[in-house]
Amino acid sequence: MAVLLGAAAIGVIFRSANASTVGRYGGLMAAAALGAVAVGVVRARPWADGAAFFLGLFWLWAAVALRIQGVIDAPEIFVWLVWSIAVMVGSVRVRVA
Repeated sequence: MAVLLGAAAIGVIFRSANASTVGRYGGLMAAAALGAVAVGVVRARPWADGAAFFLGLFWLWAAVALRIQGVIDAPEIFVWLVWSIAVMVGSVRVRVA
């Protein structure tokens, strides 16, 4: 799951590179949050799996909202939806095991 979070952090940096100043700042903050949770997952911190679940859930909502607004296209929302579901399922499986 840490690999998925790290990959998303890199993807956010690239995605927000040509955005406005607020968009770039938001992208950096999202990448920092994803990176911090990824480090927490690697170090097996108790809070990290729950945080990963909520990042996946919020990312799913954000991806749907951005698609409705026409900011992202169909292939990109597919990637983010699959990523969100994979992170949420992965975090639940870790908590259950």
